[in-house]
Amino acid sequence: MRAARVLFLSFCAVFPGSAAVADEPERAPFIGRDGPEMDACGGIASVFGRDSRGRETLPVRELPDEYARKKDDLPPRTLVWLCDAEGEWQGIVYPSGEFQELQDCRVSSPIAEPRAYAGPCKSGWVQANRLQLVAG
Repeated sequence: MRAARVLFLSFCAVFPGSAAVADEPERAPFIGRDGPEMDACGGIASVFGRDSRGRETLPVRELPDEYARKKDDLPPRTLVWLCDAEGEWQGIVYPSGEFQELQDCRVSSPIAEPRAYAGPCKSGWVQANRLQLVAG
């Protein structure tokens, strides 16, 4: 156990900010931030391009931080709902599984008050510069 702790502390020294992020709980993007007259998520975007390492897939994180735990990888042309934003990060909602579609996420209608997404689809945070607006 001591060796694992030393390894973790060494990792945190190499990657500043990673210790704080590693201890934070997952934070779902909020929906309904545009008000009760607007859809819960205001737009739809498509994953495109490559990251700085040449990867086409887009990592979905638990928090809006590059050191946050990765939840998923989205391939190019995946459609996602744009729901929340924080700096260079976009909070998204997206379908999962072979039989779930974008409209199954239940964010295309207004809601009374903003709240963390807890619907049937997956959610998380991605770098906004890897998304291209499709509708909204």
